[in-house]
Amino acid sequence: MEPNMGQALAAVLILLVTTRVLWYLLWRPYVVARWFGRQGIRGPPYRFLVGSLPECQTMLVAGRAKALDTSSHDCIATVQPFFRKWASQYGKTFLYWLGPTPALCCTDMELVKQMFTDRTDVFQKEYLNPSLDSILGNGVIFANGDDWKRRRKFVHPAFNQETIKSMSTIAWECTQQAMERWCAQLQGRQQAEIDMRHDSDEIAMGVIAQVMLGKDHEEAREVFVAGREQMEIAAYAFADLPLPGFRYLPTRRNRRTWQLDKLVTSKISHILKARLASSVYEDDLLGQMLQLQACRSSAETLSTREMIGECRTLFAAGYETSASVITWAMFLLASYPRWQDMVREEVAREYPAHQLPPVDTLGKLKLLDMVLLETLRLYGPLTFLQRKTISDTILANTKVPKGTMISIPLLMLHRDKEVWGPDADEFNPMRFQSGVSRDTKLSRALLAFSYGPRVCAGQNFAMVEVQIVIATILRSFSFSLSPSYVHKPSNFVTLLPRYGLPLIVRNLQQLTG
Repeated sequence: MEPNMGQALAAVLILLVTTRVLWYLLWRPYVVARWFGRQGIRGPPYRFLVGSLPECQTMLVAGRAKALDTSSHDCIATVQPFFRKWASQYGKTFLYWLGPTPALCCTDMELVKQMFTDRTDVFQKEYLNPSLDSILGNGVIFANGDDWKRRRKFVHPAFNQETIKSMSTIAWECTQQAMERWCAQLQGRQQAEIDMRHDSDEIAMGVIAQVMLGKDHEEAREVFVAGREQMEIAAYAFADLPLPGFRYLPTRRNRRTWQLDKLVTSKISHILKARLASSVYEDDLLGQMLQLQACRSSAETLSTREMIGECRTLFAAGYETSASVITWAMFLLASYPRWQDMVREEVAREYPAHQLPPVDTLGKLKLLDMVLLETLRLYGPLTFLQRKTISDTILANTKVPKGTMISIPLLMLHRDKEVWGPDADEFNPMRFQSGVSRDTKLSRALLAFSYGPRVCAGQNFAMVEVQIVIATILRSFSFSLSPSYVHKPSNFVTLLPRYGLPLIVRNLQQLTG
């Protein structure tokens, strides 16, 4: 009797699991598609288990097959061709499928602004791609609700004016080191070729390591080296099926991800424990967070695991964003020599040679600021933003069910001719001549650092760093695109040139001397 009872229970359990799986993989997508269809929102049909991912991959491979002309800024063709195709077929808001997960892609600015300014925590951040968890850590960037508010109290004060001033000196020194390497290559020659993508990484990495750890910054080197490999793994993982438990399968990529994750966690944990044991917090970002930790009640503090997560977040996000902006700003200035000359004249006019531009007067570099804003519009670090609804909600008169991912394709929004004008596909820094903060329309449309309550806390930090780096380089060097450059913007978590950015550099002091 008992064996029969056990078999019956097992059969019931199998039936329940099978029913649940079929509901999730087959019936639910059908119901959700009908839900949106009745509201006039359509999209590519759902394919069992894989959703729209194979079609995305096919279009990506086709888009990467051809390099863009260097005068073309249409990186949608190489990064998000599927969004462009589906928007043309189904309208500004359409439904597609990340495996069995429904995703609403929206290029309607009113809907986007409503979501970013919402304060109900209905639209929450979620990795979706588990590989990002091991890169960015479970820090403030992806926290939600009260957990985000608690973490923000530790991270946001760290990006104060004093920290930014200290960072500016470090950024200037790291840029000087890069230029010294260029001078060594130029010995006896009028010009040399450098890979600006690599040098942007080195500069940004050096800056965030010293800002984070001060005198202990050399210990962060292994973290960054591992982080680079993790970024490459995550870039490929975007094509994986977003299925529950997929990250735990012992695939070759997952095993390598686990190894790197263990290495990074161990290294940061060692640094953190050494600081706590010494009781000397230092005046770097980590020291500031530890001081805040010591002043708060146990209910408000971060656990050791959470502190490690915040360090990982600051390490990765702190240099990837800056490195991407520096790279693309240099690309645009190399592509448009007239603007390069104009910005160089402005830098030379406002600041003496061989001196660090004072942070509080960087506002005088109007032309440089315009170029950087246009860089963020055309080649912002993030190509899309994503949120997930944790309950049924209404977004701009559209009823959105619980569990729906909402994708915001920044590349398309930043090229919307209704917002940016008929020259939206062209490089035109003059569109920002009045400044983005004074123009309400532009400030809400430029979403490179997000918008609303969850706007990036390190936005000013990153922009000052980039200003210092570019201004310092322009003072001493002119540069142009190398004939070997291949223009294929690609999404490596942040937007980067697929094959690096080879530039031909010339030392202006050597030429004039």
